[in-house]
Amino acid sequence: MLKRLMLATTLAAGLATGHAAWAETTVTFASWQLEEPGNSDWWKEVIAKFEAENPDIKIEPVYVPFADYLTQMTVRFASNRAPAVIQLSQQLLGAYAAQGWLAPLDDLIAGTDIETDWAAAQNTLSWDGATRGVLVSNSAMMLFYNKQLLEDAGVAVPDSWESFKAAVGEMTDPDAGVFGLSAVTTEHPTAVEEMHRYTQWGGTSLVKDGQYNLTSPEVIAALDEYRKTVGPNAPLGNNSSVARQLFVDGRTAFLIDGPWVWSWLERATPEMRPNLVMAATPFEPTLAPGGLSLHLSEGLDDETKAAAWKFIQTATEAELQRSYLITTGQPPGRKSPVLTAEDEAAYPHLAVVAEAATNSVPMFPTEEAIRANFAEYSAILMEVALASLSTDRPTEEILTEAQGKLEAAIPLD
Repeated sequence: MLKRLMLATTLAAGLATGHAAWAETTVTFASWQLEEPGNSDWWKEVIAKFEAENPDIKIEPVYVPFADYLTQMTVRFASNRAPAVIQLSQQLLGAYAAQGWLAPLDDLIAGTDIETDWAAAQNTLSWDGATRGVLVSNSAMMLFYNKQLLEDAGVAVPDSWESFKAAVGEMTDPDAGVFGLSAVTTEHPTAVEEMHRYTQWGGTSLVKDGQYNLTSPEVIAALDEYRKTVGPNAPLGNNSSVARQLFVDGRTAFLIDGPWVWSWLERATPEMRPNLVMAATPFEPTLAPGGLSLHLSEGLDDETKAAAWKFIQTATEAELQRSYLITTGQPPGRKSPVLTAEDEAAYPHLAVVAEAATNSVPMFPTEEAIRANFAEYSAILMEVALASLSTDRPTEEILTEAQGKLEAAIPLD
């Protein structure tokens, strides 16, 4: 009896004195990159470092594929199951901020290097007069090509938008199992990106002077070029992962994608890898798909909020931002250089990536109404992309219908 009493007393004392050390705060963290090559490696590094330095805090990763991300996160927020930390692409900020789902961060950022040493794109993360996120990466679209396929076909590396479209057509040889282009040709958010690229590189835009511009002759001509370039020269039914893998396998000659695809190139066979080249796009303007950012959900309790902010601070440390650039091939949010002289000698391609990001301009419209309703905006344009690739409806008819839907659903007046 005495032994049992002593044991109970000892346990009670231990619980009383050691509770703080044993207590564990769980921070849920949502991202679509947790299983992507390159990106997943970096996030594992961030989480491992954070948990080693903060043994009383556990990071609980929440993986959702990008195609389903907005839908599933919306359900989570609406049902009070929001992650403490959420990763977003810049174009999705408005969809969350307009609902009051993202916490203001200005008091937390004040006095840190995020306030003084961040890329200009950090300024786009404001809503209702408050900063709602922290930029983790800032990048531009890049041109990937298979130099051996081009040399074998006697096709020059494109130096303009017109020569690129011509080269894509010249490289397609279905009998040989080779396509000119890797592109997203199914229902996937990247299809909407492609439409913006083709219109902007065609010298126009889907929104002009604060109004929808889809029925203009210039946009109609640009979408005609999209249909002619992508339709017959890219395998149909592919999402972004399949499109990238086809390029890595040497089945396609060209791919336009972000610098994160560099890590995919490392998955190529030793024989194929030397043929795969990444370069700045030789088109004007250089387009930015939108950086990636981290956000705190509104309404967190003080303990979880402090732990979640500490996680964001870890991810944006200079050393981890350096690792981010090296591991993923994407420029980090920091404005100051993060690479050492040895890094620059070892990874010369990163200079190309960084320079492209410096000169890039936003791909998506900046009108607040579109930003706040980006999912609906994208859904309407997704219909345009799919109709363009899978039907023979006239381009003008497709765009006129889409403009009517946009004006009714998301008025810009």
